[in-house]
Amino acid sequence: MSKTASLTRIGASGNFDNYNSSSVPSLSRSISQPLTTASHSRTCSSASTSSSQPNSITRSITSFIPDALRRHRTTLHPQTFSKWSSPSIPDGGWACEDFMVGVGMVVIQPSTNKMVVLYDHADKRPGCYFLPRGRKDLGETLQEAVLREAYEESGFEVDFLPLYKFNRQPTPPADRTGEWKPDNEPIYMTTRKWGPIVRQGKLVDKGGEYFISWFIGQIPENATYHRGVGMPNEQAFQTFLVPFDEALDLINHQERPVVQYAQHLYRRHLEWAAYLERLRTETEQEVLSKEIDGGTKGIGGEDMEIQERTPTRS
Repeated sequence: MSKTASLTRIGASGNFDNYNSSSVPSLSRSISQPLTTASHSRTCSSASTSSSQPNSITRSITSFIPDALRRHRTTLHPQTFSKWSSPSIPDGGWACEDFMVGVGMVVIQPSTNKMVVLYDHADKRPGCYFLPRGRKDLGETLQEAVLREAYEESGFEVDFLPLYKFNRQPTPPADRTGEWKPDNEPIYMTTRKWGPIVRQGKLVDKGGEYFISWFIGQIPENATYHRGVGMPNEQAFQTFLVPFDEALDLINHQERPVVQYAQHLYRRHLEWAAYLERLRTETEQEVLSKEIDGGTKGIGGEDMEIQERTPTRS
């Protein structure tokens, strides 16, 4: 099934061009039920055995269990979280030579309810649209890196879009006023394995894990497009502004969950912002009404007349 997507092409002519792109199968929303398993640890020998079984036999049996199997047993029974997340992965660790730290951003134009997607004309794979992302440079914070990557790859000067959202980061003690505030924390994290890389029959890279933290950014309605600000291998990138629903059809399958969750968060943010504003207005009106009622009830008609005749001293 094909779908004609209307894309706002940025940079070339500024006009609206129509491009045909094959729709990508939608992400399955079915989530399996959590599996309850016993907790296994390499430092704990509390294997479940019969009470009549001698400890020596227990130790003999557990000694035959491969260490790798004990370490990765959570892979056989992964824990499920929210419908937006992958199941749990085994506990582990990576040396700095075996991982990369990256950042990415979902860039929204609130005035039009559109978002930025990119297309690499140098990529021979047809219909592969993606989000601005890249590796963090040495000495950069994640926030600095994502604003730089968004600018270099999209051509737009992007700002963060603070959202009302639930996350696991605690509020600093000095800022615990009890007021819920929008924040710029990452909304999603993805992992990708790369490698090994072989060139001319020689192993040049054993590969590793790529950890990407995703943020939400925004551009104004009259955002200025800057051409040629990316790296040399990014000069063939084309920037498009597309409606939310069409972005889901265009974006590659690896980044589609990020877009889905970003759109969900953004819509919930708008609902919460409207609710809190309405609540704030009602509270202010109630306080004002009480102040007016308290002022008029405390003064009788005769007292009010005397007060009006009594001049005030400067």
